[in-house]
Formats: sequence, C-alpha cells, structure tokens
Amino acid sequence: MTAVEAPSALAEVERRISELLDAADAHTVHEAAQRACVGGKLLRPRLLIAAAGEDAPRDLVVRASAAIELIHAALLVHDDVIDHDDERRGEPTVASWAARGARSTGSSAGRAARIGLATAIVSGDVLLVRGVAELARLDLDDEPRRRVLTIVERAMVRAAEGEHDDVVLAGGSPHEEQIELLLERKTAEYSFRAPLELGAVIAGRPAEAVAALADVGLRMGVLYQLRDDVLGIFGDEAVTGKSALSDIRAGAPTLLATLASRDPAWQRVGGDYGDPAADAGAGSRIRHLMRASGALDEVERRIASGADALRTSIARLPVEQALRDELAGLLERCVERAR
Repeated sequence: MTAVEAPSALAEVERRISELLDAADAHTVHEAAQRACVGGKLLRPRLLIAAAGEDAPRDLVVRASAAIELIHAALLVHDDVIDHDDERRGEPTVASWAARGARSTGSSAGRAARIGLATAIVSGDVLLVRGVAELARLDLDDEPRRRVLTIVERAMVRAAEGEHDDVVLAGGSPHEEQIELLLERKTAEYSFRAPLELGAVIAGRPAEAVAALADVGLRMGVLYQLRDDVLGIFGDEAVTGKSALSDIRAGAPTLLATLASRDPAWQRVGGDYGDPAADAGAGSRIRHLMRASGALDEVERRIASGADALRTSIARLPVEQALRDELAGLLERCVERAR
C-alpha cells in the first residue's frame, strides 16, 4: 500500500467506519456517534496506512485505521464536554446538537443541557468501545494482537492523563517541562506515535523500525500540537472551525501562554486569560502581548527547529523510501497547516 494508493485506502476506511456505526436500532446515541465522525482529516489512518506499507494485509490495515479513527472521535466528543465547547469543525458539537434537539421538542434549557451532556458522554463511550472491539477482532496471531492492544492501552491512558492535566494546569503558570509532557500525553501519544506503531506491528516490521517510528511519531505529535495551540489563538475561525476565544477563555496551558506570562506586561492582561467571559477586546490584548513579548516568534522558532531535526530523523529511518517520503510530507502538513 504505497502513498499513491492511500486515497483509495482512506475511502475504504470511511466505509468501514460507516459499517461499524450503522446500527439497526436508529437510536439517538448512534446518530450522535455518526455525527462525531464527519469532517475529520483522517490523519491517524493516514499515519497507520503509511507505516503499514504496501505488503501488509489491506483488510487488517483498513480495519485498524477505522478503529483508531473511532477512538479519536470518542476523545474529541469527551474533550468538547470537558471544555464546554459548542462548536467543532464548524458544526455544533454533539452535546450542543443534542441540546438543541431537546429544546426544539419542548425541554427546558436546563433539561436540554443535561440531555446534551448525556448524549455526548454515552456516544463517546460507544465510539470508544467499538474502536477497541474492532482492534480486538483483527485476525492477528497472539503476539501481534497483544502488542496492538498494549499500544492502544498505553495511548489511551496517556491521553486520559493529558486531558486531566490540561484542565488542572489551565489558568496557571506551568513550567515548560510540564507543557512538554502535556503535549506528549494529550496529543502525540495517541494521534501520532500509536498509529505509526500499530501500522508497523500489523506489517510485521522489525523492532528497530517500530521503535524508530514511535520516536518520530512522538516528536511529530508535539509539533502538531504546538501548531494547534498557535491556531487556537491566532487562527482564522472560518478555517479552523473553532472560536479564537475558546483557548483564551479556558486559560489553555500552552507554551505560547507560558512564554508570554514571563513578560511583566502580562500582569495587565493575564486576568483575561482563563476568564470565561473574555470578549474580543480581551482576545486582542492577549494576542498583542503574545506578539510583543516575543512569545509567538519563539514558538514559531521552536516549531521550525523541531521540524528541521525531525526531517533528519525521518531521512534516517530504517524503512523504505516511500514511507520516509510520506512521513516527510505529513510533517510539512502538520507544521504549516491552517486548521
């Protein structure tokens, strides 16, 4: 499965996702789960497909890719609940969509909100269990099956830790070491390292290649999240599909905020960072300071230097050139993207 064949493989992944979510009982929970899987970039399947290479059994690769995308969708649904977000990918979040539906049928505002939260939580659970079950059903020998499930277990535990720390550290003054660990747990482990490891294990690649791909995935995921954090403050809402005030109101613990908070002028605007009622004026003041303090430039510098180092590591990977080329291309998309 070369990079040229990836688009057709992704189409198969989307069909498999539809099959896994096509429940006979047209329950609202299943409809919500289906909505959560619409509009994604399919980044994790792309990584898994690339790491598997052209000789891996296509059915296994497609099914594993669909599974990891369902798990990703589950985490997004739960993340939106935790962050009280109303919009995802330019559309209402599952909780918001379900709450609006309840209001349209006569529920009070309070009851509608409760229904929205319940729908989001349980539909996320459905996505999660179906993703894990699909991985468990893969026709693999005992050892690779054990490795696949161990990889997913580790990634999910790390993601849970990262989600927890993201809330605990919000609005505070975390150290750079804490931010680095958060970047790895929150995003890099499950979104980059795990898909590359899964593809490599399914393909039967040697341990050296699996470990090298895992390292590349972790580092690429950190760069991806650094770019995401920049877009969360400076991105175009029409492109990102996310409010440019969301991270500001949440006091998101990012490297950008940590660096900006070292400037004495932060004392004048820091109170707006983490204020749920922060308005456009507050957002403008915070963005101005992040630029004036040099925080934005420093984050951009670290993204650029990290990408340079990673390009060298990718070029030295003990894998075929097609995979190195695919990873190099994905790296560029990660650090230069607008959404």
